[in-house]
Amino acid sequence: MKRFIKIWAIITHTFRESLAKKTFIVFFALSTITHLFFLFALNVDAIDGAMAMVQIFGSAQELDIHKMIIAIESGIAILVFIGGIFLSIFATASLVPSMLEKGNIEILISKPLTRTEIFLGRYLGAQSIMAFNVIYLVAGSWLILSMKTGFWYSPYLYTIPMVIIVFAIIYSLMALVGLITRSTGVSVMIAYAVLFFSALLAPQKDKIYALLSSKIYNYILEGIYHAIPKTYELGKLNFSLVRGENIDGWSALWTSCLVGATMLSLSIFVFSRKDF
Repeated sequence: MKRFIKIWAIITHTFRESLAKKTFIVFFALSTITHLFFLFALNVDAIDGAMAMVQIFGSAQELDIHKMIIAIESGIAILVFIGGIFLSIFATASLVPSMLEKGNIEILISKPLTRTEIFLGRYLGAQSIMAFNVIYLVAGSWLILSMKTGFWYSPYLYTIPMVIIVFAIIYSLMALVGLITRSTGVSVMIAYAVLFFSALLAPQKDKIYALLSSKIYNYILEGIYHAIPKTYELGKLNFSLVRGENIDGWSALWTSCLVGATMLSLSIFVFSRKDF
């Protein structure tokens, strides 16, 4: 219980730091604008059964309300997965490097806290910033759309745990890079490189391998593919869950979680033995 209280103190400190840097506020403001759009710009008048007259900014048309809501929420799910992770990388990339700055780290390690408690508190603090905004955006938009249309499409809510898990995996790598380099810029570049390579390798892997002149390059790329989080496949998995489609498999999720757990464990190990 005492350990939890100590870690919670670091989490709240990290949350307040994000508020001070305005990154949390910008994220929150963008989510609020989305809510206001659905609240005031979208009007739905039921006609019969699944059909409704939908007005967006005064332009009206008759639509199948079920298909419309699934399409809207699927679109939001994609935007949250891509845009939410991109914004969260910017919002949290500086948290580990700033913790290691001279003056900050000395204060932290002088407290009655273990190195593991300090690092876990910082890591979970970053996750809390992401989680709060994702829950606020997705749950809020789901509630508004459901109340306005009467169609409560719960698979949309799968977006919340999926985005939180994916960011937790990516941030474990960012935290390790930030710990080693003490650079916010390098952490951001590595995170975006992972997103880029995953999107490049996953759908085009066989075609790329066919163009390579030697098998050794195939092995190198295959190693990179398995060593980084499979964000592309996880994005497709999230979309399938929201759409209510069949899932081919969960290997991308559990292997990516294994990568994230390994990176986080390595970060704690490095931090616990680092001299300050």
